[in-house]
Amino acid sequence: APRWPRDGPEMAPRLRETIGVAAAPLHELYPPPLTAALRDGMRAFAASFPGFDGQAALLHGVETRTSAPVQVSRDRETCEALGLRGLFPAGEGAGYAGGIVSAAVDGIRVAEALLPVLVGGIAAARASGAPSGAAQEEVGQR
Repeated sequence: APRWPRDGPEMAPRLRETIGVAAAPLHELYPPPLTAALRDGMRAFAASFPGFDGQAALLHGVETRTSAPVQVSRDRETCEALGLRGLFPAGEGAGYAGGIVSAAVDGIRVAEALLPVLVGGIAAARASGAPSGAAQEEVGQR
């Protein structure tokens, strides 16, 4: 039985009217090897999340081969946004990656650059004798 009946195939007409989504039989659009891979992947995922591949499931496939048309400028070493203290832009949306892997790598790079800022802020707050919880506030002000 569908877990969320409102999300089943009966939603297709409403989705088409509101956001321009059109239902299509993907197994007729994709080559058989891709259809089989999608079907196998969904079944495997459903083993952890029952109902994921149920009769009421909708599979939306929106993907583009583009990156952000803008890039938030940031310092090469600290990764902090230029002109906006405390912002550390990262990944595809900030214009520093072109896919999930490069976005993950950039996220790690920014996290590594941010770590000394966070640790320094907490250490400074503790050294000043600030009460517990003030260290987090100090970091938020940086």
